[in-house]
Amino acid sequence: MLFITGCGADNDFVKLLSDNGIGFKLASTASALTEASFGDAVAILAGAYPCGNIIPESWRNAAQSGIKLLIEYPDKLSGVDFEEAEPFGFRRTVAMADAIPGLSGDTILVQHTACCRKVKSQVVPLLVAAKVAGYRKAVFGLPDDYTPLLFHHPDYKNVLIINSGFSNFRRGRFTPQPDWLKVLEYITGFLVPEGADRRLAYTMAVRPAFPDGVPVTPALELEAFMRCYNFLTHYMLGSYHNTGLLVAEGYCSEIYPDGSQLRRQLTRTDCTGEVAMVYVLKYLLDGDPLAADRATRLVDNLFMPGNCCMDESSPMYGQFTFFENTPAYYCSGNARSCMGALLTACGIGEHKWDKGILRNLIGGWRLNNRNGFRRPRFDDPESFTGGREINYYRNEDFEHLSPHYQASMLAGLLLGWKLTGWSNFLTPVKRAMTRLMSSYPRLKWTNGQSQEVARLLMTAAWLVRVEDSEEHRLMVDRILSDVLRLMAPCGAIKEEMGDLEMGDFPSPQSNEAYGTTEAALIQSNGDPACDLLYTANFMFISLHEAAAACPDSGAAELEDKLCRFLCRIQAESEDQPYLNGAWLRGFDWELWDYYGSAADSGWGAWSVESGWSCSWISATLALRSLKKSLWDCYPDGWLNPHLEEILRELNINCL
Repeated sequence: MLFITGCGADNDFVKLLSDNGIGFKLASTASALTEASFGDAVAILAGAYPCGNIIPESWRNAAQSGIKLLIEYPDKLSGVDFEEAEPFGFRRTVAMADAIPGLSGDTILVQHTACCRKVKSQVVPLLVAAKVAGYRKAVFGLPDDYTPLLFHHPDYKNVLIINSGFSNFRRGRFTPQPDWLKVLEYITGFLVPEGADRRLAYTMAVRPAFPDGVPVTPALELEAFMRCYNFLTHYMLGSYHNTGLLVAEGYCSEIYPDGSQLRRQLTRTDCTGEVAMVYVLKYLLDGDPLAADRATRLVDNLFMPGNCCMDESSPMYGQFTFFENTPAYYCSGNARSCMGALLTACGIGEHKWDKGILRNLIGGWRLNNRNGFRRPRFDDPESFTGGREINYYRNEDFEHLSPHYQASMLAGLLLGWKLTGWSNFLTPVKRAMTRLMSSYPRLKWTNGQSQEVARLLMTAAWLVRVEDSEEHRLMVDRILSDVLRLMAPCGAIKEEMGDLEMGDFPSPQSNEAYGTTEAALIQSNGDPACDLLYTANFMFISLHEAAAACPDSGAAELEDKLCRFLCRIQAESEDQPYLNGAWLRGFDWELWDYYGSAADSGWGAWSVESGWSCSWISATLALRSLKKSLWDCYPDGWLNPHLEEILRELNINCL
């Protein structure tokens, strides 16, 4: 007989046994230890985890009687010297060699935000908690400092101790599922009689909407858009001074034992502008006045004090801050905010933001230098001290071969040209793009080389829309050849790093470096990870725009393939409804699950971003349904009536 104690019928391990036909009896710990006899098994689960599990001393009598005991997360236990409880932090679960059948040594498993206790006693661990670098393998081996997680009691081999939580494996979203099933099968095999069927299965609490290969129709694409629209509406939007509207940044990557994630409450202007796109596109799809109102209120928020510099004497006058009341200004974020604001204005026929948008575009343009590049970030007033004024930055010989920062900014200038006809918008774009493509593919990369390819493509495509020349089409073709190479058979975009000396945030090159800074989702090229925060999201809109600019380039076929992949992997969950319709950052197309190296200290593999990820993917789905490119949503000359006024206001004399 197998007795389960310390929990109710809704416990993940209890459900696993029940669903897989393994018999057991729920009981109190005291009665189970009394009723059990030789050959029986008792699993004393930690129903209040992460609080410690208080184990009665009668466990020792049961162990001496030959009863098999599984003890989950004991607060204390005679014969084992535990220290105080502590969170995992950036430690991960690692399998020891020849310990669990089917798991080779140094296999990495993820328990997310778990707790454990250091063990002073000499034990032989099967699983340990350790800070290790790697994708699914600890590539640098185990450090000396690790904590045993699964081990037999040093005095009783019939007592198996789990020095953490395990019976919340489904609710806590342990991953990768195939590896955890091996651990669960080992534990179950320890408890149940010989010969019992130990092959186990369960459905993940948060999972992709569809398996690979499921047909994706236009109706399903529209359904995916609506699911994301509802996710944003119910979980990302909030009120701002009663009448305004703001959007949360997203969800942190840390997953707590109950499966929940903390929402990033801070608002960012790039997220605000990007999410506004989703609402105005909903309005264009079905005429929903509430969607138009939400888009309007979001764009109104962009121009509120604290989000937009209102100081006419400041070099950053008219620019959007990064966070509210934080005078840091990113050129790429400002450009994407303008894209969202302009799409809203053009979509609903509203001109009240025209001057503010044009002021932002021209105010940014005047900080581009002679090579066409712009500093990625300006801080006010720090960036403008010691004689560094606007002309200092315009005249400096600065070159930044980073599409991550430069491509969206350049695309914004192209948009400025389309909306005004002002030829000076084109000069920095042509210079910078010529230099970027002359160095391509050896570019400065941020969290991965693939994301640089994704961002550069849209700018090249829009350059074709401005000047349809052989040179510009060759730019698109050259980038698309890399997209074809990076696309997996399922449609995922392979994450790939370039030369390490060109990268800002590569994978950690030691165990000690793991979790100390931003980082790639992969440990090395070839790891089957797709990044939906930095790469696939921007690749989707870029392919859509490239298909419109160069219909015979093959971009449309690549776009369709990526679209099917993104629709299939959209998150679905009854347990965590706040994730329904979202896209998480990391996806492993071999596991067909949300996974990646969690080395990134800020935006790990399970994070959700309202702007960069969810807005661009869903906006592209809507554009596909509308059969329009983003470029064509912006009417030529929309801002032209205000050009001379804004040029005079910013003391710019060239027309």
